Amino acid sequence: MIDLEEVSGLPVKFDQEKNSLIFGGGVKEVRPVRRLLEEIKEVLLDKSVTSPEEFYYMYRDVYKEEDEKIIRANNLRYDLTVIPPMVVGREFIKTYGHYHPLVPETKVAYPEVYEVLLGKAQYLLQKSKPPYNEIEEIILVSALPGDKVIMPPGYGHITINPLNSPLVMSDWVSAKFSSIYKPYQELEGGAYFEILEGGEAKFIPNPKYGKIPKLKIISAKEAPALGLTKALPLYRSFFTHKDKFKFLNSPQDYLEELGIRSP
Repeated sequence: MIDLEEVSGLPVKFDQEKNSLIFGGGVKEVRPVRRLLEEIKEVLLDKSVTSPEEFYYMYRDVYKEEDEKIIRANNLRYDLTVIPPMVVGREFIKTYGHYHPLVPETKVAYPEVYEVLLGKAQYLLQKSKPPYNEIEEIILVSALPGDKVIMPPGYGHITINPLNSPLVMSDWVSAKFSSIYKPYQELEGGAYFEILEGGEAKFIPNPKYGKIPKLKIISAKEAPALGLTKALPLYRSFFTHKDKFKFLNSPQDYLEELGIRSP
């Protein structure tokens, strides 16, 4: 059992044997949504795989019961995700991948912010716009426990677990929208697949896409202008910097802080 309270800011533990989270007193009990093989097979490099039956686990809308009203009033949602270690065929285990819609009456899409609580995450971000078949930029962000990573407006994203150990991560996102999965479904995955070849990780392009930009690899960086530092857990960051967290629902007002040029 691994105690994640210090890094997460919530009384939560990770059960390695069951790949599950156990919540302490005062935290809403959440049952995980399981991402199944039959759902994710269409975005895998090797679609002939027959296992595992369950890929990863999403605990959506987690909160301390005393915090519910303020979270609802700010139209936000806090999620936790568990991704076990695995190589599926040749490919490192990953999430399905999705984009976010535009904020109504703007040309700016909703962002999201993640934090690694355990293990290592690689976030594969690809900048595109409807109909999503052309990629302007593609970035791989590596993150370790305590690191925060923003999914900027207009970037679809996949999370990859590249290690032989579990990945647990959290995120804050607007509660006002539903994610867009169809582009990843139609193109059978992201613009790159991360595979294990000869004992080493390697990125290969997805032939379903047209011209793909060269992959940029960077490390996670703090964003103090948005209240995101390694010193403060992401859950608590919202309560400390509520005004700054308005970027999740009104990114059009935070383009400079998000590093986005005006659309």
